[in-house]
Amino acid sequence: MSGIFHEGRWYENTDKVCRRCGSPVYESDTPGYSYQCFGCDENFYSFEVDEQDGLYLPPVKVARPVYGITGIKALEYLLDEYGEPRIFRNQPEAEAFLLAHGYIIDNLEVYFEEVSEDGE
Repeated sequence: MSGIFHEGRWYENTDKVCRRCGSPVYESDTPGYSYQCFGCDENFYSFEVDEQDGLYLPPVKVARPVYGITGIKALEYLLDEYGEPRIFRNQPEAEAFLLAHGYIIDNLEVYFEEVSEDGE
């Protein structure tokens, strides 16, 4: 599943983007609105957002609950050789890496956390 953790909550990818800044938008927490953009800190109605280009797949980090224990809100990330969260070009590349290293994705609670262009 692809999306982001924002302030301790998981928001799944909606395949929609903000018309103002181009960032992905997620289901809104504000009643009456369909989507929210964390880049602009704005809420939008469904007609105020655009479809995400089908060719664009955002970069992702691979995360799981700490110690693999479901229900824990803290996450641990797959790290690179420098001890930093490893960033993959997209979710299919991350899945291929995990499979090539013996992980069975269906048996893990794994999140593919989207990474913005500035690496956050």
